[in-house]
Amino acid sequence: MVDVGVDIVEVDRIREILVRRGDRFLRRIFTEGEIAYALSARPPLREERLAARFAAKEAFLKALGRPVPLKEIEVTNDENGRPRILFRGRPYPLSLSHTRGIAVAVALIPRPGPGAARRA
Repeated sequence: MVDVGVDIVEVDRIREILVRRGDRFLRRIFTEGEIAYALSARPPLREERLAARFAAKEAFLKALGRPVPLKEIEVTNDENGRPRILFRGRPYPLSLSHTRGIAVAVALIPRPGPGAARRA
């Protein structure tokens, strides 16, 4: 069994929030690692990366089914460069895509099926 969350974010929305709130927005939503990764790129890729990470956090919340602070959800890349969610020390599958206008994320939370404890 797998819980799935999907979210889409307009890159312009993130760009506008950055203009209005700047560093305050970044520090409230993103981890230091996420900020460093996004800001290592030039615009417009910088805003696309932030939009994709914001979408990933929202998608993960939808899959999780309960609210948690967004900074507890971290988007990282594994050793092969694939994105993943780190939540409370555990990695979760993630797919990201973005263009100059739109960022989309799909987050998965694998759940043990019936009888999983007996098989383990």
